[in-house]
Amino acid sequence: MKKSPLIFMTAAVLLGCIFGAGCISYEEMYEYEVTFDYSGGEESVSAKTGEIVTITTQTNPSTGYSWTEPVVSEGLQIVGEGGYTDAEPGLVGAGGYHYWNVVAENPGTYTFTTEYKRPWENESISTITVTLNFR
Repeated sequence: MKKSPLIFMTAAVLLGCIFGAGCISYEEMYEYEVTFDYSGGEESVSAKTGEIVTITTQTNPSTGYSWTEPVVSEGLQIVGEGGYTDAEPGLVGAGGYHYWNVVAENPGTYTFTTEYKRPWENESISTITVTLNFR
């Protein structure tokens, strides 16, 4: 009666299932990011439904200019508050980067738009428009 090969194979299969359950493919780990400078522009990005897309742009609040509250298509959600990071920490008056994380729970085409302007002025100096295709 040779039970050891059967026990060994069963243990190997169970360990494979346990360790394999936590593994994800490269595609599932991929972060989607669209980056702009002060001049703005237009971009398109495709992502899987439910995945986060990060939209990042240069900014310098010390000049009085800032990116306006984004206008987004119905069904596109801004996740969290967004944020700001310094380009060079500790350097007074230096610019940085503003970012927003967006996601859609349903497949479709959505838009994200923001303008770079001073709050007391009517005209913007640049605009960002991102077309997001969630599949």
